[in-house]
Amino acid sequence: MSRALCPRCGDDRDDYRDICPACGHRPIDEGLLVAWLLSDHHLTDLQLDQAADRIRDGHPIRPSDRQIRIARRALGRTFSSDPGLSVNERLLLLGCSLVLTPLPAWVCFGWWFNARPRAAWQSFGIAIPGSVIFGAFGLWLALRPWLQALAEQGG
Repeated sequence: MSRALCPRCGDDRDDYRDICPACGHRPIDEGLLVAWLLSDHHLTDLQLDQAADRIRDGHPIRPSDRQIRIARRALGRTFSSDPGLSVNERLLLLGCSLVLTPLPAWVCFGWWFNARPRAAWQSFGIAIPGSVIFGAFGLWLALRPWLQALAEQGG
């Protein structure tokens, strides 16, 4: 059985992903990295006891950049461990970017930037050409009547 601490109140819980039974805190996104650091996956029982005392005394938990990198690597949130988008997901995002709007690719880029870095940059790679093509088509549609009028005046 594993052991973890709530980063907010210092209470014990069974798993770092669980909701705290004492305060109801649920770690998400970057908070999951801190929650993992406050578990027996990273700390010994003695270190967990010391960390619990610090949290209960009101001291904030401020992991270093090195500790965050360790947690990212352990939880598979690095560029090298992210599998990225599947071919079908890339085709769907590209099709949506070309036919409807490139906005979903931009949203995916922003949403996944920390949690799924490879998928985020793949979305970015789809958003750029999608935005250029979508913008050029919109510009062509907007300028088409003006260009036709200009051609009629000149001819």
